[in-house]
Amino acid sequence: MFIRATAVIAAVSLLIPSRAFGAELVVLSSVAARSVMDELGPRFERDSGTTLHFRYDTAVVLQHAIEDGARFDVAVLTPPVMSTLTAENRIAGAGQATFASSLIAVAVKHGATKPDISTREKFVQALLTADKISYAKEGASGQHFQRVMKQLNLDEVLKDKLLPMIGSKEIEAVADGVATLGVQLISEILPIKGVDLVGPFPGDLQGRTELKIAVGAESKSVDMARQFIAYVTSSVAADVIRAKGMIPP
Repeated sequence: MFIRATAVIAAVSLLIPSRAFGAELVVLSSVAARSVMDELGPRFERDSGTTLHFRYDTAVVLQHAIEDGARFDVAVLTPPVMSTLTAENRIAGAGQATFASSLIAVAVKHGATKPDISTREKFVQALLTADKISYAKEGASGQHFQRVMKQLNLDEVLKDKLLPMIGSKEIEAVADGVATLGVQLISEILPIKGVDLVGPFPGDLQGRTELKIAVGAESKSVDMARQFIAYVTSSVAADVIRAKGMIPP
């Protein structure tokens, strides 16, 4: 396993030209990609000599920041937000790529009994049994969860149990015992200490969240931004994407 990991790192390094030392890139990214970027980013910095500055938040919050004039070179956002910003000429239309996607799932406090959510009926029972359910108020996963509740006619039944949260605190709330269940993307559940992954939403209740990556329309480092995008969407980087609970394109 160690030999294979070493070979992967070496192969990835070959994808990055050893030039542009002293260059900087600002990357605005959905928090869903953070665990992947935390691993791929330092490798890119080491091998390219480029310094990366990351800002993580929900896609909607980042959209507002960009529309308010935030400077950036690369953005990792959900398709609807990316489309809006492209139409507003804030993101370059050329060279956009699919970065990865992640399934929406449920988490419980570490060591707690994991409810069976393998079918629609068992998923509903788990929601009805939970004392409190936390989810992202503004994130794509939270928006999907709200649609699912309406689809299942549970929005009124569960309203007193729901804990909509901002600032990516919904899974930490589970670890702290504030919520019984937490709803979030698998890629955002796995890095949080003190919680266990129960599993993805079942069947047609699932809503895979996709992330797109693109160059900012006003970037002054377009070539390096494109190299960064090529690197994090490469076949070798896909191993890291899978390991962090995401699905490569």
